[in-house]
Amino acid sequence: MTKHPGAVTMAAFLATGAAPMGARAQTVVENTLASAWTTTAEWTLHEDLRVWGPPDGYLGDIIAVAADSRDNIYILDGLTQEIHVFDAGGGFLHTLGGQGQGAGEFREALGPAIAPGDTLWVADQGAPRYSIFGPDGTLIGTRVRKATWGMITDRCTIAPDGSYMEWGVRYPNRERSDDPSDVDLVHYYPVRVSPDAERLDTLPHLEFVLQLADLPSVGLRRPAQFGPRLKRALGCRDDVWFASSGEYRVYRRSLAGDTTVVFTLARVRPAPVDEADRDELRATFERYGAPALLRDYLQALPENKPVIVGLFVDGAGHVFVAPETSRVDAGTVIDVFREDGVFLGRVAVPEEVRIDASKAHARGDYLLFAGEDEVGTPYVTRLRIGR
Repeated sequence: MTKHPGAVTMAAFLATGAAPMGARAQTVVENTLASAWTTTAEWTLHEDLRVWGPPDGYLGDIIAVAADSRDNIYILDGLTQEIHVFDAGGGFLHTLGGQGQGAGEFREALGPAIAPGDTLWVADQGAPRYSIFGPDGTLIGTRVRKATWGMITDRCTIAPDGSYMEWGVRYPNRERSDDPSDVDLVHYYPVRVSPDAERLDTLPHLEFVLQLADLPSVGLRRPAQFGPRLKRALGCRDDVWFASSGEYRVYRRSLAGDTTVVFTLARVRPAPVDEADRDELRATFERYGAPALLRDYLQALPENKPVIVGLFVDGAGHVFVAPETSRVDAGTVIDVFREDGVFLGRVAVPEEVRIDASKAHARGDYLLFAGEDEVGTPYVTRLRIGR
């Protein structure tokens, strides 16, 4: 069987009990833009809050954002390894963490996850543990991470009994060879961890084939710039949503491995990789002084960019897709679907807001995004949903 780069492969569906398009999918929905806002009132987005950072400084590298039931906002800054907490009105509350190995500190934090009771869990990739903070910011305990899984920043991932869901990642080809660059085949799978962290329940995986770039200057292969990726999010009903970013086709699958919903949006054409994209790549590598590596990556650029920039859910019956197409710039619109795959409509992001749709958090009546201004200063924006 031929496996196409960037495809969610047929083999994965057959191996895990899920169904590709046209097989055992329970619901298949082919949407068009013409169906927008025909089943519900049209949505709008307006910015009602912008957070630049704590009182004594600015944000650096925003890794993830989250909000709790009180609408407090949590922002993980990857540069300082701090989580800054703000109230619903944008007032600064406190800062958690910081670079280090001591109690309540992080070496490589992955993102804030809100548990029942508004406790905060922070996974540390640089140390095998979770740090758990109370609603007031007090460190109330740690949990050992017995394996290096993924982060749990998805909604609804921590149960009241203390069990939780993570993403696991495996590279089967690399496990069978001595070549460290043999990473084109990837298995992503949800992992359910027991409250005592003693039992790991590995669930059926998603299989994805990355588009790799040959890098003769270093003798390795690495994922190509602008190549498709697997976008995925854990839902709130024992399900997972995923899509190859190279095409506008989104799947809903139960944790047992059965595909229950497939939806598409018709007449979506990818945006080409243009000279501005090449200039952005050049600027990145010029900062590191690696001209030979830059040539390798430039030669391996695909013709088109992915059409899906972000995929996330709100736990209130909605799935959000942030597209980039030949007619839509990344971060300018958000497509809204019901959980049954029906397209509700496309909502415009306010023109004065510049968002990174890959760093998002959705609540019932607003969306949080990382963003930046015209000169690259980062911020977090809250976009209130109007209906």
